[in-house]
Amino acid sequence: MFQSHYLWERTVATLNPFRAFAPKRALLAGSVALSLLLTGCSDTSQPDTAAKVVRPVSSEIVSNHDQQQLHFSGTVSASTRAELSFQSSGRIVELMAKEGSQVSQGDVLARLDAANAQIGLALARTELENAKVEYQRANTLFNGQHGISKSQLDEITLRYHMAQNKLKEAQKKLDDTYLIAPFDGVISRQSANNYTVIQANETIFTLHDLSQMEVVIDVPEAVMVSTTPKANIFATSPLFPKHTFALHVSEYQTEPDPMTRTYQVTLGLETQSGAQLLPGMHVQVVSQWQPETSHVSVPLTAISPDNLGHQYVWVIDNQSRLNKRQIETGSLQGNRVQVLASLQAGEHIVTSGTQRLSQGLQVRPLYQ
Repeated sequence: MFQSHYLWERTVATLNPFRAFAPKRALLAGSVALSLLLTGCSDTSQPDTAAKVVRPVSSEIVSNHDQQQLHFSGTVSASTRAELSFQSSGRIVELMAKEGSQVSQGDVLARLDAANAQIGLALARTELENAKVEYQRANTLFNGQHGISKSQLDEITLRYHMAQNKLKEAQKKLDDTYLIAPFDGVISRQSANNYTVIQANETIFTLHDLSQMEVVIDVPEAVMVSTTPKANIFATSPLFPKHTFALHVSEYQTEPDPMTRTYQVTLGLETQSGAQLLPGMHVQVVSQWQPETSHVSVPLTAISPDNLGHQYVWVIDNQSRLNKRQIETGSLQGNRVQVLASLQAGEHIVTSGTQRLSQGLQVRPLYQ
């Protein structure tokens, strides 16, 4: 009886395979239901803990930049300078100065071999003495009873005057064997050595008067034609970071350089104790002035163009949100741009990184 019941169960299981797993299915369904019940009882009202990211941006408070500036690169030079040379050729026999020597006006700096010049001077003196004696005798004869003709006297007088001129020329040739300092100064460069043969007008020394210095700059034509109020001009040098050197316009060219189209302007340099600028040094020249009309200015990096070519800035409101605002720009002043309209002093603007900003974006200003 038991065996036949077992066979019956096997047959049923074969005909309906899902019935064999009915107890397991019931157990699995119960587990899922319990899990859903526990989930439903859990707290689903937990707040979102992820903090909202606020983008930091570089910014500044707009203000009136009344004082305008222009910057130029300048070169220091001596106001009085000269390249010294002999006016005749010859062999240098003595150099009395060297580079860095402080000399005074009238000092002998170098000397040429003067043997031939001395011989020439002696001959000229002898010739003048003979001509003088002949002239005196002829003048006596012309005025006496044993007189000579007027034409003879004129000829003798001419020879006498020529002898006088020859003596002056001979004396000048001897004087030209000496190189004399024309003014007080410092020998900045020596271009010839002792015992060398030089030609006339060949530079031997370069002399600078360091008591009067100047700065030379090249100014673009756009700046030359602009009318600006009286400017405060000064120079700075990295060699003397604690000093500024006052400048004033001394002279300027009215024709531009054909290659650079710039005008050379010479600025007088006022001396300052404790800081001596030397010829050839480079300085930064700053020209400052107060414009007649005052406008705010913003950094060049704060301005971005739109697709229509308009210029705009990002303004930060009181809730630290961005507002895109179109502006009217003026002249470029160094790394800043003058704003003529649509922006007021005291407003906050983004100064860099404006490419990825959007209207209404909340930001965290980082003031510079």
